[in-house]
Amino acid sequence: MIQLQEQQKKSPWLPIGSISLAVLTFAFTPILIRTCQEEIGPVSTIFNRYWIAAMILLLWNILKNPRQLLMKNQNLFSQMSQQKLCSICNKTVFLLLLSGFFLATTTVLWSWSLVHTGVANSALLHNLSVFFTGIVEWFFFKKYFNKHFIIGGLIAGGGIIILGLNDLKFEVGQIQGDLVSLFSSLAFCGFLMTVERVRIKVSSVTTMLWCYGLGIILTLPIALINGEQLFPLSWHGWYGPVVLGINAVVVNFLEIYSLQQLSASFVTLVFLIDPILTGILSWWIFGETLSWLNFVAFTVILFGLYLAISFDIGQLTISEHAVMANEISDA
Repeated sequence: MIQLQEQQKKSPWLPIGSISLAVLTFAFTPILIRTCQEEIGPVSTIFNRYWIAAMILLLWNILKNPRQLLMKNQNLFSQMSQQKLCSICNKTVFLLLLSGFFLATTTVLWSWSLVHTGVANSALLHNLSVFFTGIVEWFFFKKYFNKHFIIGGLIAGGGIIILGLNDLKFEVGQIQGDLVSLFSSLAFCGFLMTVERVRIKVSSVTTMLWCYGLGIILTLPIALINGEQLFPLSWHGWYGPVVLGINAVVVNFLEIYSLQQLSASFVTLVFLIDPILTGILSWWIFGETLSWLNFVAFTVILFGLYLAISFDIGQLTISEHAVMANEISDA
């Protein structure tokens, strides 16, 4: 109870500012992925993103405090040994592995979808995770949603139909790319919800290292089996993966940090800004054309998704911390 009261006193504006900055940085992610795919394949792009991000994170920690880094690598289990070592350890490790699996899945699927569909459409469908997060929280965690959620879901569904009708004018491969983007949003939903529950146990850096490590293990064999070019062939080709790795560190750190105080529902709500920013960037950088039907679909979906989870900030933050506080007390 004391921990819950202390967390309620914290101002939510710092994590809100953090997730807003994450969204601004995240808007460049599909642009960078598309740039990397000029020399390497979609899975190889994600593999390079993970190992570069892991190296940046390790280097930053070494320069910051070498002794502290060694302690952090040994503290994952020592932190949990204070309370029911075996049960908490198994649960936390499972959540860390699950977070890494979901993160690897969402990025690989999203990277593959960008080969077959436009950047703007892919970013829009990828951010449908806001809708799936609400469904999962209602079905599995019995979280109550008012009538705005149901009405907003119907409106968003109508926007998806409009977007699908627009894709019928193009190749079948583009429709497949949109579907894969949709599946990537499901994985992104799983990533946010698992990180939200593991973040209370371990630090952001530890969570990121576990996610990147598992991502490297999963993407390397897939890239080799697919016969993709694993590394860029030119020095110029390395610019994209390096910047993409930096992008991953910034975005994931801000995401995980914000989930310490904000719920997954609120985080995905803020991410509704991303398709608009990505659409503008894709038009400016790649010259992608956005038809009037695209704008209608974007408007309808964004409005529907916003209406679906238009809760108060207090409800989105305090309720989740009540759950976390109960988990700590139960442990």
